Amino acid sequence: MADKRRRRNLFDDIFGENNFEDIENVIDHIFNEMGVSMDDLSNQPFVYGFSVNQRPGEEPEIHEFGNVPLEPGAIKPKGQQINIGERKPLLDVFETEDCVHVVAEMPGIEKEDIHLDATDSTVELKATRGERQYSEYIELPVKVDPDSAKATYLNGVLEVIFERLDPVKKTSIQIK
Repeated sequence: MADKRRRRNLFDDIFGENNFEDIENVIDHIFNEMGVSMDDLSNQPFVYGFSVNQRPGEEPEIHEFGNVPLEPGAIKPKGQQINIGERKPLLDVFETEDCVHVVAEMPGIEKEDIHLDATDSTVELKATRGERQYSEYIELPVKVDPDSAKATYLNGVLEVIFERLDPVKKTSIQIK
């Protein structure tokens, strides 16, 4: 006689026996697992995602974005309070032979609302317009000249271009 028991899986834990019959309970369950209640959202979006960059011969770099930070491999947000009003911009950092480009998407912001601070290895970006807030601390892949920065903002996209600092010169030393 065949055993008719079925193995439980992740979907059984989330959807139970109803299998989408009561979608509101399913959504509530998912939000509870994330540590967010529907009341917290108050018609404000929450976002979580990541991008992966990999240079030849190097380990991949994973960059998180959004306003719901997660611990690696976790379903629930980190112990900090979720700030639904503050968002992280969609971000891309890439380098050429001479420059480092930082591109950030921040819809709903005007040029006057953006504040940037830079060092030779970081950029701090903040922007606020009404209820919409963006904030990001960006570590650059190489040293740059912060005084060389040229920034443009058009249609919700900020682009900042830095000149790379000259690489450290290598000198051969003769042994006597």
